Amino acid sequence: MPLTNLPETVMKAASRKTLAPAALGLACGFGWLAAPLAGANPLGLLPTPKQLEVTGGTMLLTPRSRIVATAPSLAPVATLLAGEIERIASLRLQTVSGDGETGDIVLKLNPLLRADEDILAVQRQKIGPTRDFAHAITVSDRAIVEGWDYRAVCEGTATLLQALGGEPGQLQLPRMKVKDWPHADYTGVMVDVARQRIPLDAIKAVVEACRLWKIRYCQLHLTDDEGFTFPSKAFPQLGTKNTSMHKGAVPEVYNLKELLDLVAFADARGVTLVPELETPGHSDAMCRSMPEVFAGPKVMNLINDDMYKALDILIGEMCEVFKSSPYFHIGGDENYLYELEEQPATAEYIKRNGMKNINDVVMQHVKRMNDSIRKRGKLTLAWEGTAMDPPTMKDQVVLMAWLPWPTSEELQQQGFATITVPWDLGVPLPEWNPSICNGCRLPPTSRILGAAQTMWHMSASALVGDFPGGDVDGSSCEGYIRSLADRTERTWGPKNVIQTDEFHKRTTAARALLDKLVLPVRIETKDPTATSWPVLGRKRFRDAVEIRLSAATPAGAEIRYTTDGTEPTPASPVYSRPFTAEESTAVHAAMFRKGQQLGHVSRDFLELIESGGMIENWLAAGPYFVAGKQATELFDVAFEPELDGKVAWQPYRGGVVKFGDIPGFAGSQRVAYLRTQVWSPQAQLVRLSVASDDGVKVFLNGKLVHAANLIRPAFNPDVLNGSLAQGWNLLLLKVTNADEGWEAWVKLQDVDGNPLDKLRCKAE
Repeated sequence: MPLTNLPETVMKAASRKTLAPAALGLACGFGWLAAPLAGANPLGLLPTPKQLEVTGGTMLLTPRSRIVATAPSLAPVATLLAGEIERIASLRLQTVSGDGETGDIVLKLNPLLRADEDILAVQRQKIGPTRDFAHAITVSDRAIVEGWDYRAVCEGTATLLQALGGEPGQLQLPRMKVKDWPHADYTGVMVDVARQRIPLDAIKAVVEACRLWKIRYCQLHLTDDEGFTFPSKAFPQLGTKNTSMHKGAVPEVYNLKELLDLVAFADARGVTLVPELETPGHSDAMCRSMPEVFAGPKVMNLINDDMYKALDILIGEMCEVFKSSPYFHIGGDENYLYELEEQPATAEYIKRNGMKNINDVVMQHVKRMNDSIRKRGKLTLAWEGTAMDPPTMKDQVVLMAWLPWPTSEELQQQGFATITVPWDLGVPLPEWNPSICNGCRLPPTSRILGAAQTMWHMSASALVGDFPGGDVDGSSCEGYIRSLADRTERTWGPKNVIQTDEFHKRTTAARALLDKLVLPVRIETKDPTATSWPVLGRKRFRDAVEIRLSAATPAGAEIRYTTDGTEPTPASPVYSRPFTAEESTAVHAAMFRKGQQLGHVSRDFLELIESGGMIENWLAAGPYFVAGKQATELFDVAFEPELDGKVAWQPYRGGVVKFGDIPGFAGSQRVAYLRTQVWSPQAQLVRLSVASDDGVKVFLNGKLVHAANLIRPAFNPDVLNGSLAQGWNLLLLKVTNADEGWEAWVKLQDVDGNPLDKLRCKAE
């Protein structure tokens, strides 16, 4: 069948003046779009379409509007779009088949629709140019979304979601014409599910973000040193000896049916899941579970020919689950081969097989893996460390390139197609694109299949939390769910112009829409907390922290939550008021209506900072002084805090209390008081280490237990024993100051000097 282009009537870039006054109000309706923008992207869409013309006026969506699937295969995306519109606008549109009418959203397949420029892609296991994948949108008296295939229709509906605006009962789409396509096939993201446990719900949230921002592939890093998570029927031992990274939740083997459902979930949204089986390095979890098959020194046992029978079976199982993926990733980074190379058996193997060195052994491994993958109709992806010279498989293996070696420039010179993985942008984001990254600048003729963001070894709370991105393991480019939009703009369109302020408005609006659609519940803490290393996804607190949950809940909806690390269900507690955590707590919350979960689970991990017994939550009062009296004389003068008088206490947070830093306290020949309450689960003897500059009196539950009327620095603490009653215990300190430095600290431990179990303090 001949392929034809669409008429040239479509799509001229519009200026702001082409946007009708009615459309100018769309941005405020639901709050997810910033103000309309000037230039080629007046609607603030992300990523910017290749061609966009805003023709003026709006199309109103009403309860009579429908979403029409003109082909049976489009029914899933029609149902999906109806649910998304309901979640963001509380308007449920009927989904039907047939032809569209005025006021409808009409979805169509058009295999004749062509992109206006070549797209580098993999089709039928071959890398080459194509003009497939385009979609077009026309909004007039109805909204028509046409796509070359199902995924292209999904990408068009994602544009509609971003363009949607208005008020409840007045839902609107700007009248417009759009034609769009990816610059290259692989716009991707990678989720590491093998280092810490990542629930399938969190992966689904990532998939929904991918759909919204036209990220076409989501790679699942299913295996690594810590964990093996694929449910192999042939080798059920795999995954039985998983560990975790960063003291996080241990990754678990996924349930096969649930994993199949996840693939179907992604396929319905036009997002393809790509499996990764990490070899030959980063395979300790496999080697621990089945050492007789896989274990070698630091890498798989590459000289065990029988191992490849097992790997072939495993690849077959994974390909059966991930049927829709044209790709299969074999890992290949950080291959520490020196111990394997030093073994006498390796030298014998190399000689027996007519090889030159260890590199030939690795190349045999890549070839065997590639053969297993190709016979199942897929193309091999690998990290850049898999490349060997000569590049005998340059047309059969696509390499993902970051740092340090070989670089994408070197791989391109060898003839490999590459996928750019940002590790160090090398240039400011407005100048970045897949050709300019990691210190490399590739010519326009390079075979760049696209770009992908990695989300290495992070927790589920980091993955879907409020972290917008950050420096992780030296990378300035790690992705988090809210940052996935950032580099999509110039992966989808490398020539797109990014103006920093305008782009910030677009990404802010994109994240707001993501929250409304995907993560509607927000988890907030009232008290200031410290943030952990971003990849951990933890907020840290001392003593106690108040937690608030909030959401723009539609009628009949409610927030349900858990604090024990389990997933919230319709039977979980209903959130009604703020609650307090006094120990490390995983908070998971989701919105439910009529027993159905709306969106996905919001996650936070609140970590109690272990102080080693140091008390860090105080009330301070003072200063107190008497004209003509020295500090040593004031030591035995009882002021209001000792007399239960009226005292103006003020909070102080910190282990070492520096009185001179408290407004109004600084000065010589004076006294201050510290007060806190300490919780004990039972009556017990404790050890108190008390350091002071200068003198100190210690009162425990109203009883004087220690006194030291000295002039000294707070270097070496006084050590004393005391008795805590069950429940809350009042601790009061009186600290004198003669001159210069003035501070104190207290450490509370058991009588043997070990940390107390569940030490809690409150400044009351």
